[in-house]
Parts: sequence; C-alpha cells; structure tokens
Amino acid sequence: MSSFGLVRVLSTTDLKNIRRDPLLAWLPLSPLLMTFLFRFGLPALQEFVGRFGLELALYYPLFMSSFMMLVPTLIGMVIGFLLLDERDDRTLQALQVTPVPLPALLAYRLSFPMLLGFLVTLLCYPLAGISPLPLKHLFLLALLSAVNAPLTALLLLTFAENKVAGFAVLKMLNTVMLLPVAAYFVGSSLQYVAGIIPTYWGLKALWLAANGQSYALVYGLGIVSNGLLLALLQYRYLKTLR
Repeated sequence: MSSFGLVRVLSTTDLKNIRRDPLLAWLPLSPLLMTFLFRFGLPALQEFVGRFGLELALYYPLFMSSFMMLVPTLIGMVIGFLLLDERDDRTLQALQVTPVPLPALLAYRLSFPMLLGFLVTLLCYPLAGISPLPLKHLFLLALLSAVNAPLTALLLLTFAENKVAGFAVLKMLNTVMLLPVAAYFVGSSLQYVAGIIPTYWGLKALWLAANGQSYALVYGLGIVSNGLLLALLQYRYLKTLR
C-alpha cells in the first residue's frame, strides 16, 4: 500500500472512530462553541460588571491568549484519545509490516492536528471579535499555538496507560498548561520563570503583540522550547513501539 493510500485509510478510520465516540464527536465542535461564548458572552459580562466600575477590556489579551492556546489543545485531545485506542489495539505495531516507516505514520498523526489547529485558530480568533490582531501577527501566533495539538496528543500517550486514565491525565495537563496565565499579573522579569512550561511563550507573544510590542525573541524561544519537547516526546513514543 502506498503512503497516500495508507493515509487515506487511516483518515477514514479516524472519522469513523470519532463519530462512534460521543465524547470525541463533540470535542471538535468545542472551538466554535468557545468562539460564540467569547464573542457574545464577554461583552455581556463587561456590560454587567461595568456597572460596578470594572473594566474587563483590560484583560481581553489574557482571555484571547488562553483561547488561542485552547483551540489546538482541544483538537490534540481528540487525536490523543484516538492514539490511546490504537495503542490498546496495537494498530501502529500492526502497520509496521507496511512499506511506510513508523516515524512517517506518526508524523501524519501529529501533523494533521497541528494543521487543523492552525486553520481553526485562524478562523475562530477573528470571529470571536475580542482583542483583534493584524493578519500577519495572527498567522504567526496561530502557527506557534498550533504546536499544542501534537503536544497534547503525545503528553496523553506519555502519561496515560489507557483511555480511562487519559481523562485524569487530561485534567492535570489542562491545569499545568494554563498555569502560565498567572504570569500576566506579574510585572517583573520573574514572570519568565513560567517559561519552564512551553505554553507560556505563546501566551506571552500574544500579550506583547496586543500591546504593539515586539515579540520576536519570545516567539523564537517558544519555537525552540516547544520543538524540543515535541521531538523528545515523539522519540520516546517511537521507542516504546519498537
């Protein structure tokens, strides 16, 4: 079977598995639900708290950086659970008899959610209508944020023994990935301590972009830290399959 044919078969199987699982079926729709919640919910909330002299608009970059991080993360969850099912069924091991190398199969599994996360972010972020960004900045930031999709999938595979354990791991991952949000309220350079968690760099880059500041250094550090973690997790997973 050719590489293209195998990818087509895997894609068809993935769609069938997603439709069959109620949890996985609604997860792909969650970015759109978040988009409408942000677009209509935040202004309504601002109108309410504005009566008490509070200004939520000051925190719109914080809200939207979290939004940009969560969109590809949700897509990564779907792929992560599919990979957990495949590991239980030993699907990837069975595919080792095909001419397509195992790293290439995993590359497909990880590049697809990354591409999808990137495209969905490009679509949903402007629709949310909160803290808009120029297209150039949106493109770059969505690209960095999209790495969260394969990272989430691989982290689920690393720490979860099966799909049931995956839900507990998912709660832990969401907490850890959102911890850098607290750095928004730290004015000193101490906030860079949060950089030990790779999601910080994408959040920080958007905060700087929203304020019209340069984020080139932060962006570069984000690519390096996320890229290293992605390579490490991919190497570890492939090692367990051999």
